[in-house]
Amino acid sequence: MGIFSCGTLCQALLLLSLLNFPANASQIWEGTGRVISGVGKGGSVELRLEIDGEVVTSLSGPPLHGIIQTTPDLNGTIQTQTGTWYIEQCGEELCVNLQQHHPKQTIFYRLVPKNL
Repeated sequence: MGIFSCGTLCQALLLLSLLNFPANASQIWEGTGRVISGVGKGGSVELRLEIDGEVVTSLSGPPLHGIIQTTPDLNGTIQTQTGTWYIEQCGEELCVNLQQHHPKQTIFYRLVPKNL
């Protein structure tokens, strides 16, 4: 086997090994929530979150930026200036409970992963 053949074979093996390890892509979760207590009780609201590694950021809805546990499931509590977020994976959905300070209200969201 010549030098060029070995180099080509090595490059092909390297590319194949890289394909077996997917990049840590961010996930988008979106859905609706219901105001279960406080101002606007009974109202419906939208939320869209991006989870990149362990970092959670809201793309729409109340402001959120924090860190949660991601293994074995998404799970955690995040304190922000606007309130306390309780995040837990519920099967195929993401259950999010927000205890918001201003306006004072509790919102429960059920989010699903967005198909990219």
